[in-house]
Amino acid sequence: MSDSVQRYDLNARGRDFVVGDIHGCFDQLRRALGAVDFAAQTDRLFSVGDLIDRGPRSTEALQWLAEPWFHACVGNHEAMALQSQEDNRALFGWVLFNGGEWWLAVDSESRMKYLAAFRQLPVAMEIETGRGRIGVVHADIPEHMTWQTFLDALEAGDTGARETAIWSRQRADGRVPAPVLGIDRVVCGHTIMPDRRIHRYANVWFIDTGAFLADAEGGHLTLVTLDSLFHDGDSADIGRPEGL
Repeated sequence: MSDSVQRYDLNARGRDFVVGDIHGCFDQLRRALGAVDFAAQTDRLFSVGDLIDRGPRSTEALQWLAEPWFHACVGNHEAMALQSQEDNRALFGWVLFNGGEWWLAVDSESRMKYLAAFRQLPVAMEIETGRGRIGVVHADIPEHMTWQTFLDALEAGDTGARETAIWSRQRADGRVPAPVLGIDRVVCGHTIMPDRRIHRYANVWFIDTGAFLADAEGGHLTLVTLDSLFHDGDSADIGRPEGL
């Protein structure tokens, strides 16, 4: 299994970006990176997870995870893929109702490679920037935990903290107004924002804007620089994503 927490030092050579739930829409991600002149030699890209399912190019997840500048935490869809190997009911639920039908066309040897890569994904990432520390987690942080308490719980194998990190929607639904103490900013995905725009609750940003949804539903992939999370603003909405 992976280390539950991965930490990244300051990137003194280039820019750091974070991307919302990709869900197989790697064509959108390529266009977004091209629009911001992403430089693989110096820039880094962080992902809130859910690389797979629903969109058209889930099979590309493995090649993206192999890139040294691409860093992702585990999402609930990667978690479903892993759970499906131990529970046939979970497999049927994933494939039939959660966008996992692409998996049926993947040969057994390749499946093992995907699963091995997904097992290596951390639950949380902490990134040092020139303006403060940023945490990245797929869904949420337990309401009564500080950032450090949360990391300690993950590293101790606390299943409740892990489940919240991968599955919870309480904060995204506005039911947890308090900030996460002990960290400057936190970025999450998992819950598609109802108006397809980034939302902020205290110091937690939610950047899943429905990449896999049809154009008529306003879905798109959000890509922002980590520095942009430190821009002042008095609204829950911090504006349009970069690169689209």
